[in-house]
Amino acid sequence: MKKLIKSRLIAVHKDKVLVLKKVARPLRYTLPGGVKKKKETESETLIREVGEEIKLKLTDKQLQFYLSHVKKGKFQTVLKNYYLVQLKQKSIKVKEKHKFEEALWLEWKEALPFMDKMDRTAVRSYFKSLGRNLKKQNSDGYKIPPRIAM
Repeated sequence: MKKLIKSRLIAVHKDKVLVLKKVARPLRYTLPGGVKKKKETESETLIREVGEEIKLKLTDKQLQFYLSHVKKGKFQTVLKNYYLVQLKQKSIKVKEKHKFEEALWLEWKEALPFMDKMDRTAVRSYFKSLGRNLKKQNSDGYKIPPRIAM
């Protein structure tokens, strides 16, 4: 069975999440990220893919692992690793215009209906965890302990 490993970025600013609006119709949003190459770590994959898709330069120190999601199919298993980063809300330009119309900061609940199931689950989990953990928030902002798998 083939195994596909992907890394995705959950970039947040308060109650907003950074999404990429796909070129195709109907309306679809995705999180920045992509497929791991053989000799890369998952975080290296994310940094490379984000840099290829949009004008955003990340470092390993900025990223906080959040969770992994496994989807087993008949012919392929997909493992998506999600990383968190807190960013200032600013305009971000798209580099891969053949794939994405624009990068948008959307209120997380507004983006959910237009995301794939794995991304939707990860984003919802993060923001729902915030509500439960605001009392435990530290000086870094919205730090949530990583989740291992869903």
